[in-house]
Amino acid sequence: MAIEVEIKAWVQEVDRLRENIQAVAEFQNSYEKRDTYFSCSQQNTPLFRIRREAESNTVNYKQKERAEGIEVNREYEFQVNDAEAFINFCEYLEYKVYIEKHKQGQLYTFENVGIELSLVEGLGWFVEIEILVDDQSEVTPARKKLREVLQALRVPDDTIEPRYYYELLEEKKYGEQ
Repeated sequence: MAIEVEIKAWVQEVDRLRENIQAVAEFQNSYEKRDTYFSCSQQNTPLFRIRREAESNTVNYKQKERAEGIEVNREYEFQVNDAEAFINFCEYLEYKVYIEKHKQGQLYTFENVGIELSLVEGLGWFVEIEILVDDQSEVTPARKKLREVLQALRVPDDTIEPRYYYELLEEKKYGEQ
């Protein structure tokens, strides 16, 4: 089980930020991720998700915390061969599709830091900066490092988005009705 320490921010000037990222980080790959979040009828928040990306299907559950715009998540994951069969199985068990997210972008790395420049369908552009650690004692230094990278990329503090993507998508979905 890894601990994910992550911060994300809205991006207004995508090309400028991409240049800032490329000046300090190494391009890894482009990606497209389709996430389906599930909840049970008794809860109004997602419990887990399945991510379909390239040739892999990853089921993920996170124990989430957030403070000062930074998420600290204990992640539990496993792979499934057939995403549609897994979704049908979840629905058979009376889990319901809570919300879906489609994200595409580019992944860069700088030292032990992952930097994603992402377009989230229906929301817009974001930068996500993430560090994976193995132990709770590494979380505070990771938080500090995230802030340093954010500053190095010249991302303004007032663009930090503390909410989870599913909350933003939920707000957009129900705010438009």
